Amino acid sequence: MSSSSSPCLWAKFAEFVSAMTAGGVAAAGSSIRWLDRNEDDGQIVRELVPAGDGLLLFNVSYHIAIKTGSVNGASSDSKVFVKLYGEKGDTNKMILAISRFLIGHTNEGLRAGWFLDSVQISVPVHGMQYMFPSHRWLCKDEADGKVEVEIYPSEVLEIEKLINYEVTVVTGDKHAAGTNANVSCQIYGDEGKTEVLVLKSRSNNFERDTTEIFRIEALDVGTIYKIRIYHDGKGVGDGCELI
Repeated sequence: MSSSSSPCLWAKFAEFVSAMTAGGVAAAGSSIRWLDRNEDDGQIVRELVPAGDGLLLFNVSYHIAIKTGSVNGASSDSKVFVKLYGEKGDTNKMILAISRFLIGHTNEGLRAGWFLDSVQISVPVHGMQYMFPSHRWLCKDEADGKVEVEIYPSEVLEIEKLINYEVTVVTGDKHAAGTNANVSCQIYGDEGKTEVLVLKSRSNNFERDTTEIFRIEALDVGTIYKIRIYHDGKGVGDGCELI
Protein backbone atom coordinates (compact mmCIF):
# COMPACT_ATOMS: atom_id res chain seq x y z
CA MET A 1 0.00 0.00 0.00
CA SER A 2 0.97 3.62 -0.24
CA SER A 3 3.38 4.64 2.51
CA SER A 4 2.50 8.34 2.41
CA SER A 5 1.25 10.13 5.50
CA SER A 6 -2.43 10.93 6.06
CA PRO A 7 -4.41 12.47 4.49
CA CYS A 8 -3.75 10.40 1.39
CA LEU A 9 -5.34 11.16 -1.97
CA TRP A 10 -7.28 8.33 -3.57
CA ALA A 11 -7.50 10.13 -6.87
CA LYS A 12 -9.18 9.14 -10.11
CA PHE A 13 -10.97 6.38 -8.25
CA ALA A 14 -13.77 5.05 -10.44
CA GLU A 15 -16.15 2.47 -9.01
CA PHE A 16 -18.05 0.17 -11.37
CA VAL A 17 -20.32 -2.65 -10.27
CA SER A 18 -21.45 -5.38 -12.67
CA ALA A 19 -24.13 -7.87 -11.68
CA MET A 20 -23.42 -10.87 -13.88
CA THR A 21 -25.94 -13.59 -14.61
CA ALA A 22 -26.96 -15.36 -17.80
CA GLY A 23 -27.94 -12.39 -19.91
CA GLY A 24 -27.65 -10.09 -16.88
CA VAL A 25 -27.07 -6.36 -17.02
CA ALA A 26 -24.04 -4.55 -15.65
CA ALA A 27 -24.67 -1.22 -13.91
CA ALA A 28 -21.86 1.31 -13.54
CA GLY A 29 -21.49 4.37 -11.33
CA SER A 30 -18.83 6.98 -10.61
CA SER A 31 -18.29 10.09 -8.49
CA ILE A 32 -15.61 12.75 -7.88
CA ARG A 33 -15.44 13.23 -4.12
CA TRP A 34 -12.99 12.83 -1.26
CA LEU A 35 -13.33 9.98 1.21
CA ASP A 36 -11.32 11.73 3.91
CA ARG A 37 -12.32 13.20 7.26
CA ASN A 38 -9.96 16.13 6.63
CA GLU A 39 -11.13 17.00 3.10
CA ASP A 40 -14.33 18.07 1.34
CA ASP A 41 -17.29 17.42 3.69
CA GLY A 42 -15.31 14.98 5.85
CA GLN A 43 -17.28 11.90 4.78
CA ILE A 44 -15.65 8.49 4.19
CA VAL A 45 -18.87 6.98 2.78
CA ARG A 46 -20.27 7.76 -0.69
CA GLU A 47 -23.30 6.54 -2.60
CA LEU A 48 -23.03 6.21 -6.39
CA VAL A 49 -25.85 5.90 -8.90
CA PRO A 50 -25.58 4.27 -12.35
CA ALA A 51 -24.10 6.58 -14.98
CA GLY A 52 -26.07 4.89 -17.77
CA ASP A 53 -27.15 1.57 -19.20
CA GLY A 54 -24.81 -1.32 -18.58
CA LEU A 55 -23.44 -4.08 -20.78
CA LEU A 56 -24.74 -7.60 -21.17
CA LEU A 57 -22.48 -10.01 -19.30
CA PHE A 58 -22.47 -13.80 -19.05
CA ASN A 59 -20.88 -15.59 -16.12
CA VAL A 60 -21.63 -18.74 -14.11
CA SER A 61 -19.36 -20.02 -11.32
CA TYR A 62 -19.01 -23.72 -10.57
CA HIS A 63 -17.61 -24.69 -7.15
CA ILE A 64 -16.11 -28.17 -7.35
CA ALA A 65 -15.16 -30.06 -4.17
CA ILE A 66 -13.31 -33.35 -4.73
CA LYS A 67 -12.87 -35.98 -2.02
CA THR A 68 -10.03 -38.50 -2.28
CA GLY A 69 -10.62 -41.88 -0.67
CA SER A 70 -8.93 -43.15 2.50
CA VAL A 71 -7.55 -46.45 1.15
CA ASN A 72 -3.80 -47.04 1.02
CA GLY A 73 -2.15 -45.18 -1.86
CA ALA A 74 -5.32 -43.21 -2.65
CA SER A 75 -3.57 -39.90 -3.35
CA SER A 76 -2.18 -38.93 -6.76
CA ASP A 77 0.48 -36.51 -7.99
CA SER A 78 -0.94 -36.49 -11.53
CA LYS A 79 -2.79 -33.57 -13.14
CA VAL A 80 -6.56 -33.85 -12.71
CA PHE A 81 -9.06 -32.52 -15.28
CA VAL A 82 -12.86 -32.23 -15.33
CA LYS A 83 -15.64 -31.51 -17.81
CA LEU A 84 -19.32 -30.85 -17.13
CA TYR A 85 -22.25 -31.84 -19.34
CA GLY A 86 -25.79 -30.52 -19.13
CA GLU A 87 -28.89 -29.28 -20.94
CA LYS A 88 -27.00 -26.69 -23.00
CA GLY A 89 -24.04 -28.87 -23.97
CA ASP A 90 -20.69 -28.96 -22.17
CA THR A 91 -18.52 -26.43 -20.30
CA ASN A 92 -17.82 -24.56 -23.54
CA LYS A 93 -21.43 -23.35 -23.28
CA MET A 94 -23.70 -22.25 -20.46
CA ILE A 95 -25.18 -25.22 -18.59
CA LEU A 96 -28.61 -24.89 -16.98
CA ALA A 97 -28.65 -28.31 -15.30
CA ILE A 98 -25.72 -30.72 -14.90
CA SER A 99 -26.50 -34.22 -16.19
CA ARG A 100 -23.07 -35.89 -16.00
CA PHE A 101 -19.49 -35.19 -15.10
CA LEU A 102 -16.19 -36.34 -16.61
CA ILE A 103 -13.17 -36.52 -14.34
CA GLY A 104 -9.74 -38.03 -14.88
CA HIS A 105 -6.01 -37.46 -14.73
CA THR A 106 -3.10 -37.41 -17.17
CA ASN A 107 -1.43 -40.50 -15.64
CA GLU A 108 1.79 -38.56 -15.09
CA GLY A 109 3.95 -38.60 -11.99
CA LEU A 110 5.49 -41.22 -9.73
CA ARG A 111 2.17 -41.90 -7.98
CA ALA A 112 -0.39 -41.28 -10.71
CA GLY A 113 -2.97 -43.80 -9.50
CA TRP A 114 -5.87 -42.17 -7.64
CA PHE A 115 -8.84 -43.43 -5.61
CA LEU A 116 -11.68 -40.95 -6.13
CA ASP A 117 -14.34 -41.08 -3.43
CA SER A 118 -16.82 -38.39 -4.52
CA VAL A 119 -17.35 -35.00 -6.14
CA GLN A 120 -19.64 -32.17 -5.08
CA ILE A 121 -20.50 -29.35 -7.49
CA SER A 122 -22.27 -26.20 -6.31
CA VAL A 123 -23.75 -23.69 -8.76
CA PRO A 124 -24.83 -20.69 -6.64
CA VAL A 125 -26.29 -18.74 -9.57
CA HIS A 126 -28.76 -21.61 -10.09
CA GLY A 127 -29.19 -22.37 -6.38
CA MET A 128 -28.27 -26.03 -6.97
CA GLN A 129 -25.77 -28.51 -5.54
CA TYR A 130 -24.97 -31.85 -7.22
CA MET A 131 -23.56 -34.93 -5.48
CA PHE A 132 -21.48 -37.37 -7.57
CA PRO A 133 -20.42 -40.62 -5.86
CA SER A 134 -17.44 -42.48 -7.32
CA HIS A 135 -15.75 -44.83 -4.82
CA ARG A 136 -13.34 -46.21 -7.41
CA TRP A 137 -9.76 -46.27 -8.65
CA LEU A 138 -8.57 -44.17 -11.56
CA CYS A 139 -5.38 -46.11 -12.13
CA LYS A 140 -3.76 -48.14 -14.93
CA ASP A 141 -2.83 -50.86 -12.44
CA GLU A 142 -6.09 -51.09 -10.48
CA ALA A 143 -9.66 -52.26 -11.20
CA ASP A 144 -10.52 -51.74 -14.91
CA GLY A 145 -7.39 -49.66 -15.61
CA LYS A 146 -9.29 -46.49 -16.51
CA VAL A 147 -7.81 -43.10 -15.62
CA GLU A 148 -10.95 -41.11 -16.47
CA VAL A 149 -14.61 -41.81 -15.88
CA GLU A 150 -18.05 -40.28 -16.39
CA ILE A 151 -20.23 -40.16 -13.30
CA TYR A 152 -23.84 -39.12 -12.76
CA PRO A 153 -25.44 -37.19 -9.90
CA SER A 154 -26.99 -39.31 -7.17
CA GLU A 155 -28.63 -36.33 -5.48
CA VAL A 156 -29.47 -32.72 -6.37
CA LEU A 157 -30.01 -30.28 -3.50
CA GLU A 158 -31.30 -26.72 -3.38
CA ILE A 159 -28.92 -24.15 -1.87
CA GLU A 160 -29.07 -20.39 -1.36
CA LYS A 161 -29.21 -18.72 -4.76
CA LEU A 162 -26.48 -16.16 -5.40
CA ILE A 163 -25.28 -14.23 -8.44
CA ASN A 164 -21.88 -12.91 -9.45
CA TYR A 165 -20.98 -9.27 -9.00
CA GLU A 166 -17.89 -7.76 -10.56
CA VAL A 167 -16.49 -4.64 -8.90
CA THR A 168 -13.77 -2.79 -10.82
CA VAL A 169 -11.77 -0.18 -8.91
CA VAL A 170 -9.45 2.27 -10.67
CA THR A 171 -7.05 4.21 -8.44
CA GLY A 172 -5.51 7.38 -9.90
CA ASP A 173 -1.91 8.20 -10.71
CA LYS A 174 -1.52 11.33 -8.57
CA HIS A 175 1.03 11.44 -5.77
CA ALA A 176 -0.15 9.45 -2.72
CA ALA A 177 -3.26 8.31 -4.60
CA GLY A 178 -3.53 4.92 -2.86
CA THR A 179 -5.10 4.09 0.48
CA ASN A 180 -4.23 1.67 3.28
CA ALA A 181 -7.76 1.60 4.70
CA ASN A 182 -10.10 -1.38 4.36
CA VAL A 183 -12.57 -0.70 1.54
CA SER A 184 -16.09 -2.15 1.33
CA CYS A 185 -19.21 -1.64 -0.73
CA GLN A 186 -22.90 -2.48 -0.65
CA ILE A 187 -25.09 -2.86 -3.74
CA TYR A 188 -28.72 -1.70 -3.76
CA GLY A 189 -31.37 -2.82 -6.22
CA ASP A 190 -35.13 -2.86 -6.69
CA GLU A 191 -35.33 -6.25 -4.92
CA GLY A 192 -33.16 -5.46 -1.90
CA LYS A 193 -29.51 -4.97 -1.02
CA THR A 194 -26.43 -7.14 -0.61
CA GLU A 195 -24.59 -7.64 2.63
CA VAL A 196 -21.46 -5.56 3.10
CA LEU A 197 -18.92 -6.76 0.50
CA VAL A 198 -15.27 -6.44 1.48
CA LEU A 199 -13.06 -5.50 -1.49
CA LYS A 200 -9.82 -7.36 -0.90
CA SER A 201 -7.88 -9.76 -3.12
CA ARG A 202 -4.30 -9.27 -1.89
CA SER A 203 -2.34 -7.56 0.86
CA ASN A 204 -1.84 -4.24 -0.94
CA ASN A 205 -5.00 -3.37 -2.85
CA PHE A 206 -5.73 0.21 -4.00
CA GLU A 207 -2.18 1.19 -4.88
CA ARG A 208 -1.51 4.30 -6.96
CA ASP A 209 -2.35 3.96 -10.69
CA THR A 210 -3.90 0.47 -10.53
CA THR A 211 -7.04 -1.19 -11.85
CA GLU A 212 -8.42 -4.08 -9.81
CA ILE A 213 -11.35 -6.41 -10.39
CA PHE A 214 -13.15 -8.10 -7.49
CA ARG A 215 -15.52 -10.99 -8.22
CA ILE A 216 -18.02 -11.57 -5.45
CA GLU A 217 -21.06 -13.80 -4.98
CA ALA A 218 -24.07 -12.29 -3.20
CA LEU A 219 -27.86 -12.21 -3.23
CA ASP A 220 -29.58 -11.00 -6.39
CA VAL A 221 -30.81 -7.44 -5.77
CA GLY A 222 -32.49 -7.05 -9.16
CA THR A 223 -31.85 -3.88 -11.15
CA ILE A 224 -29.08 -1.91 -9.45
CA TYR A 225 -29.89 1.71 -8.63
CA LYS A 226 -27.00 2.67 -6.34
CA ILE A 227 -23.72 1.56 -4.78
CA ARG A 228 -22.53 2.46 -1.31
CA ILE A 229 -18.71 2.63 -1.13
CA TYR A 230 -16.64 3.43 1.93
CA HIS A 231 -13.51 2.68 3.95
CA ASP A 232 -12.96 2.22 7.68
CA GLY A 233 -10.43 5.04 8.12
CA LYS A 234 -7.80 2.67 9.49
CA GLY A 235 -4.15 2.53 8.50
CA VAL A 236 -1.54 5.12 7.59
CA GLY A 237 -2.70 7.20 4.63
CA ASP A 238 -6.36 6.22 4.82
CA GLY A 239 -7.94 9.29 3.20
CA CYS A 240 -8.97 9.10 -0.43
CA GLU A 241 -10.74 10.92 -3.26
CA LEU A 242 -13.51 9.09 -5.07
CA ILE A 243 -13.91 9.94 -8.74
